[in-house]
Amino acid sequence: MKMFRLPFGRLLVLIMLALGAGLADARAQEEEEPAETRQYRQDYERLQKAMSVSDPVKRADALYAMMKDRPDSKVFDYAQGNYLLILESLSKAEKYAQVATLAQRFINLRPRVGETYYFYGAALKNLQRYPESIEALAKCAVTKNSASRKARDFLEFVYRSQNKGSLVGLDRVLKKAQTEMNK
Repeated sequence: MKMFRLPFGRLLVLIMLALGAGLADARAQEEEEPAETRQYRQDYERLQKAMSVSDPVKRADALYAMMKDRPDSKVFDYAQGNYLLILESLSKAEKYAQVATLAQRFINLRPRVGETYYFYGAALKNLQRYPESIEALAKCAVTKNSASRKARDFLEFVYRSQNKGSLVGLDRVLKKAQTEMNK
């Protein structure tokens, strides 16, 4: 029985052609991918890369950079939620200076996210920056968010501690915060 034998060079050429056809097919599929899908995939990969960073401050930096670069991303809300979780974990670890810095930066990016004002106000209170703390907590209390009730209670506590147990004048603080948040 005679075996079919190809010279090594021809066999190599056939293998290269087969691989080339496979790569061309993969490139064609990638080019056919809609721009929206491609952007979502890129944003998702960037988010996953940011979330893999173990240091919470560096992870927050990566999330912030992504949110700043891509404010219309479909993964923005997920990134924002993770940013707020980082603020919460740093607060629990009593790293108030870092919380204040990260929260202030996020407030500059997204001034309507009320929960951020809560973390900022709590951090400032623990850094003994009471007037700023009261202002931030008031902004959280007057916006519709998951922390507004907690912020109002904490605001009253801080306000009383700075005003001999009185809440007189708190209504003016809240009205000012409401005006600033509606700008």
